[in-house]
Amino acid sequence: MITLKAANKDNYSDVFALQLLPDDLNFIASPAEALAESAFFPYYRNLLIYRAQTLIGFIQYHPMEPEGTQHEYTITQLVIDKRFRRQGFATQALQQLLLQLRAKSDCQVISAVYVEGNERMRNLLSQLSFEYKGRWNDTAYLMEWHSDKPLPEVYLSTVWQKNFERLGDLELHEQQKPLVAPNDWTLLEAAYNPDFEVRAISHLGKQVGLLMWVTEQPHRVSIWRLMVDKAHQQKGIGRQALQAALDEIRSHREITEIAICYVPDNPVAKDFYASFGFVETGFDEEEQEMLAEIKLGPPSVPAPECKGA
Repeated sequence: MITLKAANKDNYSDVFALQLLPDDLNFIASPAEALAESAFFPYYRNLLIYRAQTLIGFIQYHPMEPEGTQHEYTITQLVIDKRFRRQGFATQALQQLLLQLRAKSDCQVISAVYVEGNERMRNLLSQLSFEYKGRWNDTAYLMEWHSDKPLPEVYLSTVWQKNFERLGDLELHEQQKPLVAPNDWTLLEAAYNPDFEVRAISHLGKQVGLLMWVTEQPHRVSIWRLMVDKAHQQKGIGRQALQAALDEIRSHREITEIAICYVPDNPVAKDFYASFGFVETGFDEEEQEMLAEIKLGPPSVPAPECKGA
């Protein structure tokens, strides 16, 4: 079985060990070039493909920018080390990525472009229900997968340079402000921590809240923020947003624990989170917060210190 792991400062240089065939660069950019390009586009996502502990490939995708086709994700790179080809690893990697993308509540279209002559990529995409859409430019072709489900009323969407200010303007009721960190602080944390996943909560196309989770360990994710603007509370939006986040997190096979922290003085938090399966596991004296968890598999290591809102 293979595993997709996010590229980070500790493992990104491993891509230099990938071995390609001379003709490969006629169809794709080198993984090093793709990683370098993503440094200037923070919404690009780079995933390393591992078989056990051995790096065997690289895959890259990103959400399409708002001025383009909305609710679309595009796959820009897929390469397997020449020593591990013809063993089904490209299919497995793409299947895992598609599982993760389709679990995103705003995903309506997944696109991929392949260079003319790359028939293996075209055949692979066809096998995974992508449809041929014609030329993308003079040297490449476009294929797409379309969801058969309508966009939900409440969904999580990417935070962009052009929409983050709206999130900073969202407000809580006065009695709620001590319970959740300000959105400006959450956005600042996410900007300087690439592993922090921040999402806008959208209701009928309008941004009404903010949610953020953090991968604390390879098997463990902690939800650090969940807020809904005071004008949009008591409509079930927070519940639908949290369910969307849990669905997206669960699509990552390596995750076996999901944690959340909340202030014990929050009168509705315990019952609200318990309804999703969170079970209180302890009180963090330093942070003065309650820790609750969902176990998706056997416990691996003791729970780390909680860092909640």
